[in-house]
Amino acid sequence: MRVSLLACVALLSPLAAAQGTCHLTSRTPKKARYLKFCQDYNAVACCIPGHDLENQVQFENLIDGLGPGCKNPMMYPELRYFYCLGCDPDQPRVTNGSVIKICKSFITQLWADPAYEDCGVMSPNPCPANWGDDGMDPYTCGDDLLLPKTLDSWSDDIKATWDASVEAGWPATGGLPFMNTFKPPGMEDFTFVEVDDVTDPDNAEDCWTAPAFKNSAARLASTTGLAVMLIGMAFSYLL
Repeated sequence: MRVSLLACVALLSPLAAAQGTCHLTSRTPKKARYLKFCQDYNAVACCIPGHDLENQVQFENLIDGLGPGCKNPMMYPELRYFYCLGCDPDQPRVTNGSVIKICKSFITQLWADPAYEDCGVMSPNPCPANWGDDGMDPYTCGDDLLLPKTLDSWSDDIKATWDASVEAGWPATGGLPFMNTFKPPGMEDFTFVEVDDVTDPDNAEDCWTAPAFKNSAARLASTTGLAVMLIGMAFSYLL
């Protein structure tokens, strides 16, 4: 039985290495001590508890001023998953330089939430330019209510960074620009791009989606799923 366990552990190392280096930890994915907000990744993660807490804090900042009729910790489930992208062991796989590939199916589902129209989000105000970039909390200089699906609610400075096709196709085209504005903590230097896994499901292997939205076949095919399964089998033999 010990041989079986050692064999599985030996298999885990090259599988983890094949996933590449995590951006947040500069190492290959490994079991986390304990993640509360991004609990889907406790078995294998690209982050540590400090990153997990930062994800939670920034998500709570996003909904903090929405009022009692809107604010609740379970709102915007897709956005919660997106804020945990840096913890996902698949993050290196879907990263190409400074670009992270997001599945169109996930973007569509995230943007379909009616609460964006009914409640909005809290958008951080930019700090004075002479303060410099010293890694301050994004909400240091206050925030304003933003209705993401209302084009006029966006500042001209942000809209100036969009491709012309975004405004032309609004609001259907707003999901990706929204995600590129409200990026997961620690992932601010990346640009998120859309990969169409809707018309071509085979593309799903080349883009990121939340674990909850992956079908069972995709889970079995993923490196993470296989590694966890092997370890679980090994321990079951020992019992």
